[in-house]
Amino acid sequence: MQDAQWLREMLSQELEVRPPRSLKAEQKYLSSNIITLRVDGSLIGYTDIRDYGKAAEITTFIIDPKFRGKGNAKKLVLKAIEITPHKIILSCTRNPKMAAVLEGCGFEITHWPGLKEYILLTINTIKRVFSMIIRLEFKRLWVQAKGFTKYKIYKLQIE
Repeated sequence: MQDAQWLREMLSQELEVRPPRSLKAEQKYLSSNIITLRVDGSLIGYTDIRDYGKAAEITTFIIDPKFRGKGNAKKLVLKAIEITPHKIILSCTRNPKMAAVLEGCGFEITHWPGLKEYILLTINTIKRVFSMIIRLEFKRLWVQAKGFTKYKIYKLQIE
């Protein structure tokens, strides 16, 4: 349950990612298709992988603020790349530091990830917006919406 509490706390602080769920829901989520990074057994990094058929998306990327700037974001991205069986990996961000990490791991900006992938990314965005409205997360919705045009899609094609 300690991991679920950490995840809820990080999700509450980071308005650029999905809203937090209940402790029970986060605990269940932690047992699904996620990648974690630990230091001395404690969770310090988290991301999940969404399956889009032939592609995957690295999403909801969080590094504990106390462990940022130390190469942990790159370690987590490389771990995600290593674990996913997909040949195409996507990630969307407007954060310059995250963009630099993705580029350092071989990702390139793409404007067209493919029709199916674009549709699924769009559906995911719409679901997230409705989730924030239902949860009355208007501050989070505002933060994400005001910079909507600054988001870029990054793509890694593994040969």
